[in-house]
Amino acid sequence: MTSKVISTLYLLVCFVTLCGCGDTNSDYHSQSAVPSPPVRAPLDGLWSGEFDIGGRGPYDFTVLHLNGKAYAYSQHAKSMFVGTVNLEAENFSSKYLLFELDGGPFDSATIIGELTKENEIAAQFVTSKGGDTGAINLVYNETYDLPSSLIKTKGNWSYTDKEGLTTELIVQAQGTISGHDTDGCEYLGYLDLINPAYNAYQVKLEITACSSVSGEYDGVSFLMDGRLNLHIANEAYALYFSFDRQVESESAAVKTQ
Repeated sequence: MTSKVISTLYLLVCFVTLCGCGDTNSDYHSQSAVPSPPVRAPLDGLWSGEFDIGGRGPYDFTVLHLNGKAYAYSQHAKSMFVGTVNLEAENFSSKYLLFELDGGPFDSATIIGELTKENEIAAQFVTSKGGDTGAINLVYNETYDLPSSLIKTKGNWSYTDKEGLTTELIVQAQGTISGHDTDGCEYLGYLDLINPAYNAYQVKLEITACSSVSGEYDGVSFLMDGRLNLHIANEAYALYFSFDRQVESESAAVKTQ
């Protein structure tokens, strides 16, 4: 084989190799691109409003919808709600298990209504055991549109309920939770991001040394008005906390009491 032919083949191999490398590099950048966060589903988010029961009320109502699940509470009605939520076209429906606030289940409810173009929910509900009926009206709370970050939840948090029970939690930068309350119950768990574009966190918490309340709990959390709100439940109990952030000196003072 002449040197001219060898040189030609060598150049051809180099050309093909360079083209292949160029395509491979393009595929690499395409595959390693950071995916965009998922778009918010129409029902997902924080919703606030009121409801009445047989004309009695109004009672406050706050619910967080996430991936077909619903976590709600009403401080005035002293109730919590855990269930599912669904949307077909503009038709809204939800099924709730009703709990006493910081207590056990007592009934269930079915809600049927409509999601309007103005990001409002207008619905009617009926309870299973009591047969109570009422109306519920909610508006989308734009607090949900704030980005989430575990750094935002880091710190010492304290909450005192209406019975005078104080619960203190320490949330670390990586989301781990440890704490206790004035009844001697111990808390251990973690917060985790769901979607960094929105103000909601997954919660896993285990409560020990707490009589019948001891157990593992799942739920959600969000930040609103400077408070860390936790909504957790299992089959036996649903618990609600609205923690205020403590400065270090305040936290140290409580521990020495």
